[in-house]
Amino acid sequence: MTDSFVSTFTDARGDGAPVPATFRRMGIEHFTASKTDESSVIGTTVRMPGLPGLEMQTREQDPRLRRIIQGFVNNAELSQLHEHRIENGRLIGRTIYPSIAYQESCVTCHNARFGEGTYQIGDVMGAYVVESDLTAITTRQGYYAIAAFIAAFFVFRALASRERNRMSNVLNGLRARVRLEQQKTAAEAQAKFLMSHDALTGLANRSMFRDHVQQTLNEQLGSGVMIALVDMDEFKAINDTLGHAAGDALLVAVAQRLTRLADTADGLVSRLGGDEFALVLRQNDVFMSPAEVGRCVLAAFEETVLFEGNAIQPQCSIGVALVDDIEQASPTELLKAADAALYAAKAAGRNLFQIYDEKIRISAGRRTKIAAELPGAIANHQIRVALQPKVCLSEGRLFGFEALARWKMGDEEIGPAEFIPIAEEIGLIRLLDLEVLRTAASFVADIEATSGLQIGLSTNISAQNFRLGGLTEAVLDILTETRLPAQRLTIEVTESTAVENWAAVKDVLTALRRHGVRISLDDFGTGYSSLSYLRLFGFEEIKIDREFITDISEDDETLFLFESIVEMATGLGSTVVVEGIETPQQAAIVAEKGAQIGQGYLYSKPMELDAVRTYLRQQTTAVA
Repeated sequence: MTDSFVSTFTDARGDGAPVPATFRRMGIEHFTASKTDESSVIGTTVRMPGLPGLEMQTREQDPRLRRIIQGFVNNAELSQLHEHRIENGRLIGRTIYPSIAYQESCVTCHNARFGEGTYQIGDVMGAYVVESDLTAITTRQGYYAIAAFIAAFFVFRALASRERNRMSNVLNGLRARVRLEQQKTAAEAQAKFLMSHDALTGLANRSMFRDHVQQTLNEQLGSGVMIALVDMDEFKAINDTLGHAAGDALLVAVAQRLTRLADTADGLVSRLGGDEFALVLRQNDVFMSPAEVGRCVLAAFEETVLFEGNAIQPQCSIGVALVDDIEQASPTELLKAADAALYAAKAAGRNLFQIYDEKIRISAGRRTKIAAELPGAIANHQIRVALQPKVCLSEGRLFGFEALARWKMGDEEIGPAEFIPIAEEIGLIRLLDLEVLRTAASFVADIEATSGLQIGLSTNISAQNFRLGGLTEAVLDILTETRLPAQRLTIEVTESTAVENWAAVKDVLTALRRHGVRISLDDFGTGYSSLSYLRLFGFEEIKIDREFITDISEDDETLFLFESIVEMATGLGSTVVVEGIETPQQAAIVAEKGAQIGQGYLYSKPMELDAVRTYLRQQTTAVA
């Protein structure tokens, strides 16, 4: 701080000239004055107390600092001291440097004042005390620090909030992806399950069942494996009367019972579709034979199923096949064998089982052959039409004909009772019924056109035709094509057809009736005998089955029942047609009891069309 003053003095007075201590003090005072400006944040002062003399005529007042300066004098190795202290409520930063005589001029100046030989070069002549008031700057820095802390707090809080939001978004995205993957996995598992299981009952489907049968055959080496096909009886009637919810509940209950049954033989149950189930079982102590399987399945159906207060008694037809009884040990052949046994069970009646054997094998082979030949026979117009006369009982004149289907497969005549159910089974009944109607209508229309005879024609329509849709249009198209007046045609429906498909049957028959077609209820008394349908629809014709007249001349109860049916039908305004009349006595009795039309071998068997022409000529001649 004082070197610049000393240098200036030396330059002006020459080297070796004594430098007054006042110059040294002037430098210090100039520095102190410049640093204690009120605008300065840090107030800094410098003083130079001397020891042991009064260097620059100053003396340190603080005893503690005097002791420190004296320590510099006593110990020349001490260089400086730094300290920060709170003094009088102020924060003081202080540095004390020893004042050492490094120049001759300085020594000479001091010796001249205090006496010869007082100081020598290198002696400590006092100290520089540099003090700074750090209170203001510390306070300001404290404010700055607090402000910076607060700012940093809010900045970090904002950053933390943003980071939390970012992490929350990331986590939500991850959770969404996890949920999506879980849903995807669950959907894939559900889809995979549905590919191999039935959605309603949870049972294996047809594909899985076949795979399990093949696996069982491999494990059993093609021996001791049984398949039972179970088809529920009258299931559609349950659906129609109690609703589909009841039908579903019944299917679930049956599935549970059959599952418990299969578990006893390490077997598997499958729902093949609709109301048909299948079981694959291994022969064991419980199921020692196919007959035992059939009995156990029937026993499982004995308990009623309760649904919304209704007790449903399930029944079923069962076909059982043992792999040892078939030629080829494969799932396909085993299923075919069980299906053939099931077909035989349904043909034999309800609520029973049949076991696949040689007789059924032959019958199944015949059915397979008929099913293979029938489509071609229909397409090539090989189905023939036979007409059986319907006669007015009171007058003996011809009333009309009933059209019946006939088919010769090769050299063998196949009866309609055999090939019509097969046609229904393989989905050809619509083509068959319409082919018979078209041929018969064309024939009758041709007879009327050539001879003027107005002949009525009746034909039976299968129940499946009403469910398929489009029957009304198909019948009307044939009438238009053959030019047969609609009033000449009578459509016959059986009781079972009417009751089981009443909604569809009613719509079709009502539409046909509007065009003039007559409607007949066929085989009355052999089916449901639901009188409510007679009243609701009002059939133009009711046909009484042959069973009611077989022993009518011998059995009073039969006679009474027949008389009651005729009275009821007549009261409803329907024409009564009696089938199966074979003797004059039967004809006389049914006519006496009020029947109007008779049909049976007494009048004629069903005739081929050429024979019908001859019959009509004979009838015309007889009338003339």
